[in-house]
Amino acid sequence: MVLFTIAGGEVVPEIEMPTHGNILDLKQKIEEEMYVPVGRQTLLFNGMELNNNYPIEYIYQEFVTLNLVVAPLHGQPKINVVVRSPSGEEYVRIKETASVADLRRKIVRLWGIPNEKLILRHLSKEMRDDLQLSAYYVTEGSEVEVTVTVDPR
Repeated sequence: MVLFTIAGGEVVPEIEMPTHGNILDLKQKIEEEMYVPVGRQTLLFNGMELNNNYPIEYIYQEFVTLNLVVAPLHGQPKINVVVRSPSGEEYVRIKETASVADLRRKIVRLWGIPNEKLILRHLSKEMRDDLQLSAYYVTEGSEVEVTVTVDPR
């Protein structure tokens, strides 16, 4: 087995793969765990792009860090993001290149919850307002978890 650390964004997952697979198998696992479509993924090892047919067994290390580059959508179209809280969920249309702060503003308008009470997470990672959604691999159909903080009495 090879443990891959997938770097390139704010979310840095670790994915374990058998050595008999290939890079396409790894991309499919990334799609399953991070919801980034295979066709939009480019994986780099030491700065070199890995071909889909490249066997994992040729990477002779037990622990490997790969960089994931996600191709942007053509024309900057809006995507649907599922915004989920314990009380329900809503779809929000927004560009992948929008900032987390832009998404936060939409949630504030939608739910009427004060901005300072919201915590946004994607793939269990708390999101920073100054970064783009794409830094967290937010794509079509991604789920963003919203936690509302409550002031103590």
